[in-house]
Amino acid sequence: AGLSGVTAIAAGYDHSLALKSDGTVVAWGLNSYGQTKVPAGLSGVTAIAAGTYHNLALKSDGTVVAWGLSGKAQASLPAGLSGVTAIAAGYAHSLALKSDGTVVAWGDNTYGQITVPAGLSGVIAIAAGDWHSHALKSDGTVVSWGDNSNGNTVPAGLSRVSAIVGGGRFSLAIVPNP
Repeated sequence: AGLSGVTAIAAGYDHSLALKSDGTVVAWGLNSYGQTKVPAGLSGVTAIAAGTYHNLALKSDGTVVAWGLSGKAQASLPAGLSGVTAIAAGYAHSLALKSDGTVVAWGDNTYGQITVPAGLSGVIAIAAGDWHSHALKSDGTVVSWGDNSNGNTVPAGLSRVSAIVGGGRFSLAIVPNP
């Protein structure tokens, strides 16, 4: 009740997040793993991401805060992580896009979802599904890695992409009309 000034939302398996215009985060839903217990004093947040049972918050200084379940280290930040411009959360893995166009990944790697392809650069956006990851490059192409048992690879000829989303076992890309 009374939730207002919301600028972004994110949904995990059984919890939700809202980013308010004042840079604070509100969480609600099931709290089995602390996923709705926002860290005390969290402020200056510019972006949020919700995984299955963990959350990420990107702060205005380029640092990341994580909370919730970390059974696969998905909420255990890599040492020295800074210069982050975007975040994404999958089932049990997390991604960060750095200001130099590179991607950092951590957490569960059962399907290779945190094994960032060698030489990946020029990235402008990231997305995470349950067990797969995506990077949108500045040239409008998409690079994907991780589980492909549901056809999560990039379709042949996909180009001119302007946005990407990773779903549980699917992915989406926005491409302008010809």
